[in-house]
Amino acid sequence: MGMGSRSALGSVFIALLGAVIPQAVSAAPPDGLELKRFKASETTGAMYILRTTGCRKAGDTCQLEVELSDGPGGKRKAKLPAGMAHGLLQSASPESWTSGKEEQNVTTSVQPVRLEAGAWGLLVTQEGGFEHVHRHHRLYVVKDGGVAEAWNGDENFAGPESSHVGPYPLTPGSPVEGFYREYAFLSGEPDQWKLDAYRWDSAGRKVVKEFRNRPARYAAIIGSFKTVQEAIASRDSAQLVQACTAGFLVLESTPHKRLTPGLFIVTSIHPEKKTAEAALKKVGACNPKVSGYVKAL
Repeated sequence: MGMGSRSALGSVFIALLGAVIPQAVSAAPPDGLELKRFKASETTGAMYILRTTGCRKAGDTCQLEVELSDGPGGKRKAKLPAGMAHGLLQSASPESWTSGKEEQNVTTSVQPVRLEAGAWGLLVTQEGGFEHVHRHHRLYVVKDGGVAEAWNGDENFAGPESSHVGPYPLTPGSPVEGFYREYAFLSGEPDQWKLDAYRWDSAGRKVVKEFRNRPARYAAIIGSFKTVQEAIASRDSAQLVQACTAGFLVLESTPHKRLTPGLFIVTSIHPEKKTAEAALKKVGACNPKVSGYVKAL
């Protein structure tokens, strides 16, 4: 996702971040290779530089760092949490890189976010693993003439989790953006889903939670039940042989103020009402016995 455009969010939350498809194999990057520059300031022209270090030969673990183009002497670099294998590949997105195989696979993705009218931050996600993929999320900002970590939202690394982050407009027409972290833990007893929103406090120079102007989410609900066991059984029976309800969660309704409390719902969560409606139509076409409704969360 470049600074002038944003990629559309996936319609089903479980298909997070997507498959990484290398476009071409690049030569093994030399130590200090600059991967990409991102705008840091509208007024000074400063840029964030994402580069590799420690990549001298095959078998090395490359570290990725973010530095400021006009920082004094390259001070205050920020090191990303996960290292990557020697010989990074450019992924399908121009802001994403991958390396390693199976358990050693690591993908690093960068999303610029406009924290103030004239200043940008970088949302960075690193995901790795094979059967259970897990993710580190970071926000980097300009501080004291260099780059500093302002926020992190790592997963718990406790099992089948999924999360993603992204920028969103705080108010219509404003250039200033907030960012969100959307998270699901697929336990089935019940599942857990949470959406946290954040913004940059320019006066305090820190990240704070955003409670009023949050990104919209819509629940495509195909059943409400008094017990979690009934909800799980209903979802499983709706599957048929075509996995009709793949991607649907079983969630407790009480944490969501717009839902009737004390129930367990079978649902998939979407960023737009039309994608939630499309999900209901798809389930109904797969299993005509299943119907439902859309509710804003």
